[in-house]
Amino acid sequence: MNQDELELLVHQQPHNAEAEEGLIASCLLEEDTSVYDSVTQIVQSGDFYLQRCELLFQTIGALALQGKPLNEVSVLEHLKTLRGVDEVGGIAGLLAITSKASTPAQASYFAHIVAEKARLRELMRSCRLAVEEVESETRGYDEIRSELENTILSKPLLSQARVKIGDSAKELLDDIQKMQSGEYEPDVVKTHTNKLDDYLGNRGIAAGEVMTIAAPTSCGKSALALYIALQAVTKGGHNCGIFSLEMPQKQLTKRLTQVMSGVNIRSVEENVATTGQMKRVTDTVNSLSELPIYTSHAVKSAEDLCSQTRQFVNKYGVKLLVIDYLQLIPFSSRMGKAEGIADISHKIKQMALDLNIAVILLAQVNREGAKSERIRLYDLKDSGDIENDADIVLLMYPSKGDFESSKGHDNHGPYTELIYNVAKNREGQRDIGGLLKFYHCIGRFE
Repeated sequence: MNQDELELLVHQQPHNAEAEEGLIASCLLEEDTSVYDSVTQIVQSGDFYLQRCELLFQTIGALALQGKPLNEVSVLEHLKTLRGVDEVGGIAGLLAITSKASTPAQASYFAHIVAEKARLRELMRSCRLAVEEVESETRGYDEIRSELENTILSKPLLSQARVKIGDSAKELLDDIQKMQSGEYEPDVVKTHTNKLDDYLGNRGIAAGEVMTIAAPTSCGKSALALYIALQAVTKGGHNCGIFSLEMPQKQLTKRLTQVMSGVNIRSVEENVATTGQMKRVTDTVNSLSELPIYTSHAVKSAEDLCSQTRQFVNKYGVKLLVIDYLQLIPFSSRMGKAEGIADISHKIKQMALDLNIAVILLAQVNREGAKSERIRLYDLKDSGDIENDADIVLLMYPSKGDFESSKGHDNHGPYTELIYNVAKNREGQRDIGGLLKFYHCIGRFE
């Protein structure tokens, strides 16, 4: 791209000079910060296209922070200390802007225009970078698309990302009043699992939270996640998304059928199931086909996972996401394993916050942890960031040190006794847990 083309591109970038100058003028019509405070919920200084307007908005913000009056005189004095008077066109340039016909009521209108043009410029830049990637052929379609979607769609609107504490306080007060009247229903996904919800501060997994479940291989962590997902759908009425990166679709469907029916599918496959069992399986499959559970078995990167999740949320209203499991998500070859896992963990947590969903993330434990009688937080495999990013960490392991020694049998069939420990909990108790009976033939827990 030559210089002439670059200059043409710059001048063609979306912007509205009148709206930017009108917004500055509106902020200075009242000497208090009321107008400025209201528009900061919509725009930030980086949203301005004109450098002089960006500098003036930054200056107004600095004066507001110091509690000084907002007018032409205070702005000029502040600019003098920064030697920035010439950058706004001197006194004449400032007066030309502040003389724009405007009212405080128009500030919001101008602010939305400025914010909209900024988002369009960001879209333009992202698309241009994507085109350059395509032309260079250094990366494939899926990777470029995922990164483009992540750049554009994962960024929340400023009005959503920045909230006054006063607004949040009003919401909290409303919640408290509902608690007192018995009408409060927290935005959580309950696990419906042996006292676990009682230990969690929000009485479940709250929207925006990540619960990491870690256990040795073949110790029931996938089964527990699926069990919780089914409970959330059938008892809680939540739509659920499942990334099953280790288990093919048919096997996943079998497992869900076993949990719901209480019948070991192997008995059906071996043609030893009773007539009653066959009916339960058939009825379960028919019911399962109607449940709002959406699955994916192919993830190319963390960006791709986030992209697919956004589609789950936007198209199907998913509130709970199960990821099975973290270490199977590919990462850039330019990263080491610990760095790559940490990057994925960060993105999953940010995704939960941005999309306001509860996430159950399964993770492996390291070799030492798998051999020990009790798993601890530092046994999480590959990265300490897994623990840092999680809001809840649930560790699970056989009660007697190994899977075989922990087996038992009761009226419901063979089970393995597992200990679960809430090792990390931002909102509730930690280092607390209990026992679960894992009926591994049907994938149920009690």
